[in-house]
Amino acid sequence: MSSSTHWNSTEETALINFLVEHRAEAGDNGNFKKSVFERAATHIAPLLTKGPPKQCRSLQNKWAAFRKMYRTVCTIREVSGWTWSDTTGASIGPETSSTWDDYVAKHPDAKPFRNKAWIHFNKVASLMPSHSVSANVFHPLATQATQDLEDNTAAPAPTQQDTPEDDSSSDNEEDALAAPVSTGKRTREPTTPAPAAKRVRASAGVSALQEVAASVARFGDVLAAALAPPPVLVNPTPRRRLDAIAAARKHETWLRRFQLLALIDIFRTDVTACDVYLSLLDDDELRVEWVASQINLPNPISSFV
Repeated sequence: MSSSTHWNSTEETALINFLVEHRAEAGDNGNFKKSVFERAATHIAPLLTKGPPKQCRSLQNKWAAFRKMYRTVCTIREVSGWTWSDTTGASIGPETSSTWDDYVAKHPDAKPFRNKAWIHFNKVASLMPSHSVSANVFHPLATQATQDLEDNTAAPAPTQQDTPEDDSSSDNEEDALAAPVSTGKRTREPTTPAPAAKRVRASAGVSALQEVAASVARFGDVLAAALAPPPVLVNPTPRRRLDAIAAARKHETWLRRFQLLALIDIFRTDVTACDVYLSLLDDDELRVEWVASQINLPNPISSFV
């Protein structure tokens, strides 16, 4: 991405929402074709506030940066001793600051998330490739074919010459522990050895059945993946509403009490307003102007922040 390319938060949100709406066009690796990014460039063009219009390459680079940021956040969330929050990121305090500093020294991309989350994490997560495999899907034909093959290829019973000198196996662990120590003498073999079972070669029909069962198993995996419920794209409505109210209490300290109550009332009745507000947390000036317009303040008050 060119150094002259400037992205505002509204453009970033619009790009991610566009890709979420077209996630069916994503490849197995979570990437999109050039034609998708070309349409996305047209979609976000009216949101441009600075710099030249964004071309397809700029959007491809931005998506690559989002994927890298997603992997960075996933790694942070797995670190033992830290508590990830969708509002305060890694939530680093005095007691964990030293471990954080050591971590950032080796992983500089993690630095922005010390006490700030990434508002696009859940949506980007829904676009990343899934590694889950439906290994537990029951395949009746595969089970039957395997059973038939086992029945037809039973190993012969050991003869008198093949029997080891000291059979230490036991069905009961206590009996095995209580057994006397072997003196090294050869144990007496049964007078009449068990008859050897006849080995039966797997027929061509069984081999064909195995191939059919394997094909059905693969089809079952594909079908299970297709019927799997779609991933949750966003947090549930109550969670988003609470996050918006908590963020407003933290950031909108310039509002008077009755004005803050008016904003909270908007969040209570309009979850879309919660989403828009949360997407503007990284742009103070734009956020303040938006809040002023929502509660009908007469003049922009960005200078209060």
